Amino acid sequence: MRCRSCLRECEDDFCRTCSRKIFNKDKFSAKLDFTLPDIAQGTGDVVKRISISGAQIKFSLRFGWKKLEPTDRAGTYILKPATSMRFRLFRDMPANEHVTMQMAKQIFKMNVAESALMEFSSGEFAYLTKRFDVRKDGTRIHQEDFAQVADLCSQNAGSNFKYEGISYEEIARLIKRHVSAYIVAAEEFFKIILFNYLVCNGDAHIKNFSIYSPNKEGIFVLTPAYDLLNTSLHASDERMALDLFADEEDYESDFFSANGFYGAPDFMEFAKRIGIVEKRAERFIREMTNHLDEMNEMIDASFLSEEAKAKYKECIYDRARALEIS
Repeated sequence: MRCRSCLRECEDDFCRTCSRKIFNKDKFSAKLDFTLPDIAQGTGDVVKRISISGAQIKFSLRFGWKKLEPTDRAGTYILKPATSMRFRLFRDMPANEHVTMQMAKQIFKMNVAESALMEFSSGEFAYLTKRFDVRKDGTRIHQEDFAQVADLCSQNAGSNFKYEGISYEEIARLIKRHVSAYIVAAEEFFKIILFNYLVCNGDAHIKNFSIYSPNKEGIFVLTPAYDLLNTSLHASDERMALDLFADEEDYESDFFSANGFYGAPDFMEFAKRIGIVEKRAERFIREMTNHLDEMNEMIDASFLSEEAKAKYKECIYDRARALEIS
């Protein structure tokens, strides 16, 4: 038995610490009282899909009578089942996102959304995340993703605006404009970019980065990271969802010229451009490649299939080589 959140050994579906943190209860079951067809078709009241990111369908949940139930309003959790059968290893999608989020949180000490792996009454896994934009009293925290911050949408930037609207460097410029504690936020953003590269997340697009004001209206910070997963397990993605540099067409490092993909020199240049001290940037990059054994252990402890576990390990070793600092 392993906790369906932290993946540590325990006697129940969740250890007490995770159960309290995610559900505010000493003991909670990972079993849902409904099936995927139930939630997709609606049970009783009409249940709406709150968004579709690529091919992943998301549903809104809230606490009913001592259990989670689908809702079309006032949701406090988001549930993401495995529904995209046209992708390889699609049944591993929930476990993929779950273990990736846990690696970011536990191994790399990143600020990420709370997550868990749930199970439909029919046995299929579903990824659950607790909304960080909802206060305990039910009020919503003002949040904007960087498509909203940059005023980008399909009407003014084309249907592929999430991937072509701006670069990661330009997102950093927007962070500097809107977040007062910029140096802290810049380092946090840099580590998220590095982590996404290491775990082969080729879908970290503009809308997967956000700011919010949890403490005082108008005072923005980066939100916890979300939507972290190894997309190469399921599709032949680009190495990164966005260009790293604003002047991508004019700038190309010697490493990129020789290899055709980003490596440590590119990320060092990126760090320089967004205002991160060279020694700290080097430290962050080295930290990303110094925890492969711990990552392997967590992958082995995850609920991924054996095939997915093997492929995940291959992916991170390939990316770690590109991140090596000579």
